[in-house]
Amino acid sequence: MPQFKYSGFNAKGDRARGVVQASDLGAAAERLRAQGIMITDVAETQAGGSPSAGDALAMLGRVGTKDIVLFFRMFSALMASQVTVTESIEILHEQTENRKLKSVLEKVRRKIEGGEPLSSAMAEHPRVFPIVAVNMIRAGELGGILDVVLERISEYLEARAALRSKMIISMIYPAVVVVVSVVVVVFLVVFVIPKFAILLGGAKLPANTQFLLDTADFLTKNAMTIIATTAAAALGFALMLTIPASRLIYDRYKIHIPVLGPIFRFGVIVQFSKTLAALLESGITLVDALRAASETVTNEAARAQIQHMNNKVVAGETLSSAFASDRFFTPMVKAMVKIGEHSGLMDQAMHTVGQLHEKILQDKISRMTAMIEPMLIIVLGGVVGYVAWGLVAGMLAMYGAN
Repeated sequence: MPQFKYSGFNAKGDRARGVVQASDLGAAAERLRAQGIMITDVAETQAGGSPSAGDALAMLGRVGTKDIVLFFRMFSALMASQVTVTESIEILHEQTENRKLKSVLEKVRRKIEGGEPLSSAMAEHPRVFPIVAVNMIRAGELGGILDVVLERISEYLEARAALRSKMIISMIYPAVVVVVSVVVVVFLVVFVIPKFAILLGGAKLPANTQFLLDTADFLTKNAMTIIATTAAAALGFALMLTIPASRLIYDRYKIHIPVLGPIFRFGVIVQFSKTLAALLESGITLVDALRAASETVTNEAARAQIQHMNNKVVAGETLSSAFASDRFFTPMVKAMVKIGEHSGLMDQAMHTVGQLHEKILQDKISRMTAMIEPMLIIVLGGVVGYVAWGLVAGMLAMYGAN
């Protein structure tokens, strides 16, 4: 349906402007007059025209988690102050500095002024507004508690961002260990050992020294082949993860990796339980909440399992019986689900699950960090010690022969 941009004055004498949807110009004017607006200008917007360079640049941008959390926090404050949805969106549109978010909010405002509900307008931008937030807003619109729901959304997104940050930080330390180890080995192979190889050349050397020199010579001569093979393997692994079947298998078994596996597993459990709790608190039905929560889970194996449990609930089973045959979630989750069913407080039960498992997750991250520190010392010390031992043994053998 065509859109018409208008400006004029409302019944209070305040300036009014916006966009209205209508079949033609006459219908748009009639609709505005019915709303008590005295029109000074109305014209059809060129929605089908080519976007400007600024619009194209804005759509290539990114809306970060901090921007979204701040948006919902301010949106909640405006709604609590009895500001209308349209006016709140317009105020937030004016104050935001993120160009993409500004462009999206302008589109959302136009949809709302055209008669669409806020949830439907936001649902058209899933890369900006999470599906969980859209579902919670839809429930808030139906229940008349939109300001309360917006506050819950901001709290939920802040908690999710904090969990994500913890997970990323927990993965940084192992990555640093690997990088440092590789750098040390490369430095010894490229700069240290070749200098001693010239000095020790031609002499009868101990086995450990000869092995060290042969290894360094092999790595130096085949450096490009090794780098190319490693890069190809990494690229192949990344491409493999883009295949749904391969990603499902990887996500199913990565939770069994020593040390790191439990962190992956408990991270998913915390994310799922907190999302489900937030959705249920907003008045969303269990089936819809399970469906929406499954879409926020990044582990494909866990997502498939949650969707399978949701199908069982749709078929008439209780959630606790659907959890009974599951192996991904812990016994604590299953016990709390049963308690939530019996008490009728499933949202509180899932909130408790999230809190308990988040403490366990933090403990496992702390243990991993504590284990990696001595491992770093042992690995690096072992490499440097072996090189020093081999070189000193070679020099002693050479002097002994003289």
